Amino acid sequence: MSQTIYTGGQPFGAGLREARLADASLLEILQAYKRRVAGTYRALPPSRLGELSAAPMWVTRKIDGETWFLVKQSGSVFLASPSGRVLAGDLPVLQQAAKLPEGSIVAGELHARVSGRRERVGDLAAALARDGADAPDGIAFAAFDGVQLAGQPLPIAYDEKLQALSACLPGGTHLQVVPAQALHTGLEVFQRFETEVAQGGAEGLVVRHASGIVYKIKPEISLDAAVIGYTVKADQPQACRSLLLALRTEDGRFVIAGACGNLGDDAQRRAWFERLQPLHAVSQVRRASDSGGLYQFVQPTLVAEFTVTDLQAELSDGQVPKAQTATFGDAGWALAGATPSPSLIHPVLKRLREDKAADVTGVRFAQVQEYLPARPGPAAAVAAALPASAVLRREVWTKTTKGQLAVRKLLVWKTNKAEAADRYPAYVVHWTDYSAGRAEPLDRDVRPAPDEASAQAIAQEWIDANIKKGWEKVGL
Repeated sequence: MSQTIYTGGQPFGAGLREARLADASLLEILQAYKRRVAGTYRALPPSRLGELSAAPMWVTRKIDGETWFLVKQSGSVFLASPSGRVLAGDLPVLQQAAKLPEGSIVAGELHARVSGRRERVGDLAAALARDGADAPDGIAFAAFDGVQLAGQPLPIAYDEKLQALSACLPGGTHLQVVPAQALHTGLEVFQRFETEVAQGGAEGLVVRHASGIVYKIKPEISLDAAVIGYTVKADQPQACRSLLLALRTEDGRFVIAGACGNLGDDAQRRAWFERLQPLHAVSQVRRASDSGGLYQFVQPTLVAEFTVTDLQAELSDGQVPKAQTATFGDAGWALAGATPSPSLIHPVLKRLREDKAADVTGVRFAQVQEYLPARPGPAAAVAAALPASAVLRREVWTKTTKGQLAVRKLLVWKTNKAEAADRYPAYVVHWTDYSAGRAEPLDRDVRPAPDEASAQAIAQEWIDANIKKGWEKVGL
């Protein structure tokens, strides 16, 4: 065992858990693979399997665990995650990798060994936390790809890749190469989905298409969430463009799970605006949409049912996504820290749930909790004392036309929070446009920026576009 490859760790049977990868170059290889492969994955609901073009496809069962790597380096065989966690030593899963050649890095799914039902990522968390001599017996590894074998790239063709992996990983009770089936049409994939997933209870299928795209086929997930904010369409200010959704933890906090822009036709968007507009609420929380517009927060009284094709519980570097949490009371919305929370993939609104309340039962966070890997849950969220923002630029202009006053204001600030909380941008540019003569007098726009130069460039662009003849600067 080489202490230059990994360091630290806690006893785990006759081996170690929670050791840390010390080889920076190896860690970069693992993270680069995860980023590259994550970019080829596509979530595809079973209802759209007919869209798959007829071509050779290799289909495997989706195993519910975490992506790890089986590595042999400097004579040591160990498992490493993209975030740098290491399992090493005399563990059953590593004993069965004795034939792995030096200089090999094999990608696979670390998962729990369970009986009578399929494995879940939560089972892995429990297995890795167990103590005792037989604790490592509860984990297994299923190889599905390779970065390199004996220092050389693996074949490109997936069937040849699996053959190469099987030659050095013959399989056992704790270690296997995923069994793959060759199919050729979307109908064949659908038939296997019906048998193995819909009827057999598997989590889903992974389809490696000849085009190079890897599809994850899982049943659509239905969720109920509180609607806590909305944005409007630029060309239809009385129609919602997107809804901001939240789930509630057992202690009553709202986890801002994400946004949904698939709201149906224009009539449905107008209907949502009519419901939400009277519910405006004061908010210390600021949230920008993908287009840069700020969400208008509302009282959490409406519940929406929506579906997602997947819940992303792990980022490309192996970290768990985090979401803002907030509380709602007499003073409106207030920040309450951040918590691990899976990201919503392709949310689609289904209906308003008038039969449900936005309480800890109706919109419970437990709907998504089981998708999280072995990390602390929402109860561990801490409302950290974050540093105050610093205003860098403030300019105000006015103009009077036909006796009506118009005001435009620019504000640029450094948040001083990006280093401490990844939900915050480093810099923010805010533009306010007020005109008493308009149907909607107040219009606002907000843009995040990674550095001060970018923020100032955005600010100057807005000034050049909006401050023309007749506007008078009145304040800084």
